[in-house]
Amino acid sequence: MIDDRLSNSLTNMGYQRVDSNATGIYLFYHIEENDLTIVSVIHTVNGNEFTGEQYQHILEQIRTNFKNAYPHKLRLLSLLLTESPDRAKHLCLDTKEDSHWIVDTNSDRLIIYETQSIEFTVLRKAIEQLLEEEQHENPSKQESTSYNNYYNNMQDPQRMQGGPARKLKLFTLMNTIIIAINIIAFLVMHYTKVLGGEEPMLEGGALSWYFVIEQKEYYRIITSMFMHSDWSHLFNNMIVLLFVGVNLERATGKIKYLFLYFGTGILAGITSIGYNMWKDYAEFSYEHSVFSIGASGAIFGIVGAMLYVVIANRGRLEDISTRQMMLFVVFSLYGGIANAQIDQAAHIGGFIAGFLLAIIVYRRPKRISAVV
Repeated sequence: MIDDRLSNSLTNMGYQRVDSNATGIYLFYHIEENDLTIVSVIHTVNGNEFTGEQYQHILEQIRTNFKNAYPHKLRLLSLLLTESPDRAKHLCLDTKEDSHWIVDTNSDRLIIYETQSIEFTVLRKAIEQLLEEEQHENPSKQESTSYNNYYNNMQDPQRMQGGPARKLKLFTLMNTIIIAINIIAFLVMHYTKVLGGEEPMLEGGALSWYFVIEQKEYYRIITSMFMHSDWSHLFNNMIVLLFVGVNLERATGKIKYLFLYFGTGILAGITSIGYNMWKDYAEFSYEHSVFSIGASGAIFGIVGAMLYVVIANRGRLEDISTRQMMLFVVFSLYGGIANAQIDQAAHIGGFIAGFLLAIIVYRRPKRISAVV
């Protein structure tokens, strides 16, 4: 059934389903930072169950209900599921607001008229994929695909590529800036003499409980987070931050993401200091001090925070599940334990701090009862 495939596909993309009190109408919504995306699914089997005024009234009620709950920028995509697309097209040809697509349930094809917005590229790909799956299960419907291609060709060619919308999944503002700062700091430290070169920068910026506690050089907790020993160390940390951090920033927003990153990084550093002091019996000497560098404490914090966010969203957020996050955590912690040179205390402290801080700052989007 197209409804089941559509519901599963949108749920896997992080959308929350809302059932209305009207037969044949249900909604999905997704909040990303300050943007609220709504997908309304409206069954109009014969294509003439609604007049244009009735249809617009339904969409206006949907918009009003969501605006009352979320003062976000709102984007609405309306999917009209019909067996008579020619009769239903009057609902989407002359509208100036929102986007309106027709799903022909007879031939499992998506019809998008050239008057529609260039938004929702990722959703379009997902819908086209599930319609292809429907066609494969019902070969008799495939003969109508040429009609679908006709409508697709009416659109802007740039809209057909889908590239920009998918690229956005890998990049968010704050996460990208943090990665860039790490890379720039690495290049400056290893390939220039701007701040004295590699050795002076390590001696002056690496995390050491002796210098933090005895010399009160508290800044080391921050500077050590942006220092890496070699390309492999940098790459391993940044690749994890790229894929986990971007999902967390979309879920929490820019400010909360920065708070989680630096908050967990600082707490990971404090954990490392405390552990190494205990291990060295607090012998305040340069010889006994352990130096550590790297963003992994903060990154483990991001992983811990992401685990909580996934759990809070009933076990799945976009393409990430609780099981995937748990396996990632187990293998990452095992890698730290197996390598004696890794600051295990910072990893564990950062992970626990991230999970706890996420409990404090993250709030799962509220469910909305839709009335139309």
